[in-house]
Amino acid sequence: MLKLIAGGGIVATIVTVPFIALLALVGVGGRTLACLDNAAGGVLAADAPVPADARTWVAITQARCPDLSEAWIAGVMAQESGFRPDAFADDVNGGTSGLFQLNRSIWTATYGASWTADLNRNGVLDVLEPAIQARIAGDYLCARLAGVRQSRAEHPDWASAAIPVLEALIIAHNAGESRLRTYPNIPQVTRHFIARVDQRVASWGVTAEAGAAPEPTDPTAVSVLATGAAADAVPRSPVGAVPSAPSGTGCLPGLGTTASWVVVPPGTPNDVQTAVRTASSYVGVRYGWRQLCDKLACRAYGYASSGYRSAKVHCEQMVVTGHAHPGDTCPPLGAFVFWNTGRPFGHVSVVVQADPGCDPTRTLVTVNEVFDRATGNSGGVYLLSLAQLNAGYVNGHGYLGWADPVCAGSLLPAGTVHPAASGG
Repeated sequence: MLKLIAGGGIVATIVTVPFIALLALVGVGGRTLACLDNAAGGVLAADAPVPADARTWVAITQARCPDLSEAWIAGVMAQESGFRPDAFADDVNGGTSGLFQLNRSIWTATYGASWTADLNRNGVLDVLEPAIQARIAGDYLCARLAGVRQSRAEHPDWASAAIPVLEALIIAHNAGESRLRTYPNIPQVTRHFIARVDQRVASWGVTAEAGAAPEPTDPTAVSVLATGAAADAVPRSPVGAVPSAPSGTGCLPGLGTTASWVVVPPGTPNDVQTAVRTASSYVGVRYGWRQLCDKLACRAYGYASSGYRSAKVHCEQMVVTGHAHPGDTCPPLGAFVFWNTGRPFGHVSVVVQADPGCDPTRTLVTVNEVFDRATGNSGGVYLLSLAQLNAGYVNGHGYLGWADPVCAGSLLPAGTVHPAASGG
């Protein structure tokens, strides 16, 4: 169901990033699974000011560490070296070199050879070859990312455990992992580094599939809901990390108070708490939910299908039956949120984290397909903020509003274990 449309002219106005402020382990379907915590910006836009050679180096780095997005890698590379493989900065430890400004000890430990090595015997020191730099940087960043994740898991009380994991990675890379313990007390240069990478990721990244055809003009098919206020910001977007197996991560954000929960219609199989847990269990699933957003949303509430022909029809029926809240940008936990995508069928997501202040960058929803091209998934399920998802529909009419979780499909069999295949 979901195909975001990449468009030009989007300008990031803030760099605030939504996140799941934990690396907690939660039980889903009898299993204990780790919460996805990446926050990055998707593939590089065609008009991003990244040289052609640098795009090749970015791809090499990402191939070594798929948890990092192209936009994030490019942002770090630009900040470190301005895309210059010959960049060198002298310091008391012997200097830093290359695209990612790795120091001598990191290079030697990761590459297994010194700065003076020429293992391919082509007459050029390996440390000066950008393709090798990119490969070694990918290995190094992945290893450091693993260390950051371990630190966050072991010290969930540290303030740094409540920031996007890739911001924590920048802190560890730029200032040392010991700074994760002292956060928010970090060097000003590191703060500047994070801000610059955030800005580049926001403006360079494409979090969507391009080329979706516009919805046919039909006066009788114009959305019943008011278009509502679109999110002002285009913050950087998280990339769903590719899990080792096609199963969900079971990440359950904080539920807040019941006053912030949607009102569930009588007779609905699942309550809000169960629905949020179920919807969140699908985050990280890699396959099976292509063009099935409406079915996925109703799955959270215990239905095998939505009972509506499309998310667009579902939305319009919610208006007719009085269950819709057109243009309301403060959806409660568990609500269905709808978009006009510029395609015939629209899109619906489930709110799995609501914000009492109605901040669209802190309201989280589950979304299918959006990062499939970046991850190689097919019908994968991801976690985005309301602002990020809305910002992707630049050729549609954007956010429409939210509705009560009303579904008209058949019920799932008793005892269904989630996540489950779309046909189950």
